[in-house]
Amino acid sequence: MDKSFFRGILVLILVSSILLLSDLGNRNVKKVAPLAPGNSLPSGVRFKIGMVHYVDSPNSEECERGVRQALQDKHLREGVDFTLKVYNAEGDVSTLNSIAGALGNEAWDLVFAISTNTIQLLAKKLTHTKIVFTNVGDPVLAGLGKSMEDHLPNICGISTMSDFDGLMKLVHYLHPGMKRAGTVFTPSEVNSVSFKDHLAEACRRQGIVLIAMPANTATEVLDAANTLVAQRVDVFCQISDNLTGSSCSAILKVSRDRKVPYYGFVTQQMKQGALAVGGRDYYQAGYESGQMGIRVLSGIAPAQIPFRVVGKTDYLINPEMARFYNVSVPDQVYKEFPQLQIVKQ
Repeated sequence: MDKSFFRGILVLILVSSILLLSDLGNRNVKKVAPLAPGNSLPSGVRFKIGMVHYVDSPNSEECERGVRQALQDKHLREGVDFTLKVYNAEGDVSTLNSIAGALGNEAWDLVFAISTNTIQLLAKKLTHTKIVFTNVGDPVLAGLGKSMEDHLPNICGISTMSDFDGLMKLVHYLHPGMKRAGTVFTPSEVNSVSFKDHLAEACRRQGIVLIAMPANTATEVLDAANTLVAQRVDVFCQISDNLTGSSCSAILKVSRDRKVPYYGFVTQQMKQGALAVGGRDYYQAGYESGQMGIRVLSGIAPAQIPFRVVGKTDYLINPEMARFYNVSVPDQVYKEFPQLQIVKQ
């Protein structure tokens, strides 16, 4: 072989090396600008994050908003420090299964699960993916662990178990002679059944009987609310779940039309006509789960992070709705319940 042949080979090697080096930045897609000084997260890493909702509801929307704010407060920039792909099953289990399958075909640094239905399915399908949940009432009953400390190794999160005793004390104070409270629950949601049972226990401690009507569709929610009125409940004490959360307007309409006071566990329902609520702060729940997710991204294993209940509950009352329902709210109630805040529609 002559020298010109070897020169040609050397030129090809040189050109190939230059092309490979010039394309290195494009192929290493996780390398981006370093994060803010003092951040415990790895520098120069673009995290791939997923988020899965089961259904559109005020609770899930507030949770997502809280998660996003927690990431922003840690100086994590979407599109720069992380990508976030949001999925919504629109209340359909088969769609949720498809979403789980799509997630399982990719590698994720972290997935946020918003609701009990979501985390139960993802826990079965994504056994090696790090997951943080929120908007989940009873994570132990949902099968995510033996206790709040001893749980599945790839999962941690924030519980939004309602303060049933707190609200029922307020309801009993405002309705000292009441005997029967009504709620609509969803049998297919383990979270809903748990909440119904906890509410029944809180009612018993106040000498109140809880009448619970099942519903599996939005149409059945309306029928169940009307049935509760026909059974002469003194008040609605509506638990929070996916179905009734997305169709609570039907119960509130029955409440207004039939003049049966409505009490709930979701703060947004104050704008829809509730007399009072004792609601876990779902924005706060999302924010705390976002903070928990940041700990996971920083290298802490989910198994080392206990489940815990969200740290904030809001007690709100609307005196105008109290007058509408002919409920007397004496000044003494604010002394008995100093955390109670006055709001208007």
